[in-house]
Amino acid sequence: MKPRYVVLLVVFLVAASPALAGLPDWAKAIAEATPAAPETGSEWPSRVLFSETRVEIDPKGSPWRVVERSAIQVLTNRTDDMMFGFFAFNDDTKVKKSKGWHLPPGERAERNVGGSVDLTMPDKFLTDAKSRAIALEGMKKGSMAFFEFEAERKPYTSTESFDLGDPERPLDRARIVVSAPPGWTIRHEWLRGAGPEPVRDGSIWVFERSGWIPPDEEQLATDPGDVTPRLVIAADPPAGASTGAVPLSDWDAFARWFQGLANGRDASDPAIERAAKEALTGAGAAPLDRIRAIALLVRNRVRYVSRAVGIGGYTPAPAKDTLAGLYGDCKDKGTLFRSLLAPAGFASYPMMINATQGDTVAGTVPDPGAFDHFVVGVGWPKDAPVPDEVASAMIEVDGLGKVLVVDTTDEYAWPGTLPANLAGKRGALVSGDRGFLVTMPAGDPATHRVERSAVITLAPDGGAGVAMEVKYFGWPANEARAVYAESAVKRRKEIEEDLLRTWSGAELRDYKPTIEDRDGAFVESVSLDLPAGSSELQDGLLGLFAGLKGDVARVPLGKRKSAVVYPTPIRVSYLASIVGAPEGPLPAAQEASGNGWRVTSAASRESGAVRGSFVFERTRTRFEPDAFPEIKQMWSAISKAGSAAISLRKQ
Repeated sequence: MKPRYVVLLVVFLVAASPALAGLPDWAKAIAEATPAAPETGSEWPSRVLFSETRVEIDPKGSPWRVVERSAIQVLTNRTDDMMFGFFAFNDDTKVKKSKGWHLPPGERAERNVGGSVDLTMPDKFLTDAKSRAIALEGMKKGSMAFFEFEAERKPYTSTESFDLGDPERPLDRARIVVSAPPGWTIRHEWLRGAGPEPVRDGSIWVFERSGWIPPDEEQLATDPGDVTPRLVIAADPPAGASTGAVPLSDWDAFARWFQGLANGRDASDPAIERAAKEALTGAGAAPLDRIRAIALLVRNRVRYVSRAVGIGGYTPAPAKDTLAGLYGDCKDKGTLFRSLLAPAGFASYPMMINATQGDTVAGTVPDPGAFDHFVVGVGWPKDAPVPDEVASAMIEVDGLGKVLVVDTTDEYAWPGTLPANLAGKRGALVSGDRGFLVTMPAGDPATHRVERSAVITLAPDGGAGVAMEVKYFGWPANEARAVYAESAVKRRKEIEEDLLRTWSGAELRDYKPTIEDRDGAFVESVSLDLPAGSSELQDGLLGLFAGLKGDVARVPLGKRKSAVVYPTPIRVSYLASIVGAPEGPLPAAQEASGNGWRVTSAASRESGAVRGSFVFERTRTRFEPDAFPEIKQMWSAISKAGSAAISLRKQ
């Protein structure tokens, strides 16, 4: 996808002191108006004083002249000696100016004379995305840094998005200035909260916001980058005008633009038809079995390779080339998936979404830059029942019916489940020359669940053996697979440490993982020995649901001011058996519920063993600060029900 342009600065003209003589006029005014850094400590190492992006649109629609300026003040001594200014660009952008100035407190301003350097994005295999970097040295408390970049860019469409804030530091004032040719109009939409209407002076539109303070980064919280104010604009030429950048009046225009890039690239050929037939060999006759078999072929056999060069960042490779090379990025893998579905009789649709940021899609101002990921919508056969396991990945589209969303890029996601980073997000589905805005399902506890089962066998010598199996589905399975893929040794060590916290003195006898079983679960089977002298057995009380605590994430709430946000709904169940338990009273059944959650537990005696069951379901994912009493009640109910134990002493 195309590079994002960092929002930066404001222009003032004032008389300057000799210390400011080396600064450009726009920076002099800011330096004159800015007070010294506070004497007392600051929560933030630095702040953005002003930021501005100026866009001047050529009468032919392309190129755009872009000027970015920024002013930053260092507030504490807890900062690096060096500060960098960055400007993102690609091969369709010519960077014409790159300047930086450092104004130390009480000294003269100094111009950066070390030049600049271009950095290629390190996480991309094939890309023309770069960043022009300027370094300023000698930063200290009270220093002010000024950066200015000027470039000429050839946009692919006459739309653009801007983030008016920095997720890592406060911003006092930000402006976007758009200068359009006579006869052009500017449409806009604010995201992540309402914003002010622009101030217009003839053909110049000015958008301005003040006083942005990023939220703290906390566990189980919305990412600060997902709440940074965002502005989307569209520059519309006069009717009938021919322009260098494609205007997008609505989502149907977006669909036509994308189809112009992707037309014919999902075509099947004999090799693709053979691959589809191979994938379906042994698959069941149900639609889900067939869709999943083809999705697994693409997910498992086509290696992900990031590819974003110019307009190629939006253009999928021909499916036949992706199959031949067995590598590609999300749009390549998705397009191959679509070409394989066709011989199997399934209609399918390209879908664009953002996998890394939230709330990027404007309903009235289409912008390709809103998206960074490609998934596929598979048309569900009209008369076929929908299995419960895929209900949370199914959407309804006017005129198309039910559509199953499948991500063949996420190597840890089981086809038929929606990855947590996509749940609830807005996306664009393309069907011919029609573009549809769709919202992904939020998910449900049946999809994202953890199922524990344990058998504890008490031995005559006072010790015990434990056999436990844990199955993870949906998002918990994705997380577990990702950790295991990073390091199998690390995963086993984490499991062993958890067991030792649960049963002190336990000895791990065997650990066997199943990365992905026939149901898409990540399964871990563990066996261990509890010596007779272990504290759990000596105390005379043995918990029925040992190991449960780690399945339910908790965070401190005492000083918290932001909402607690879970990635998905979840269901945690636990079936336990204690074989050889002496006769005695059983823990009482527990049941509690609240707004969006429910907890139950029960115990019984069957065939000489004590059986216990525990179930926790949470459909709610967000708890605002005023709902913290509710979340405390939920956690308390889990602890109470999960602490059920039996006595090992004979009555």
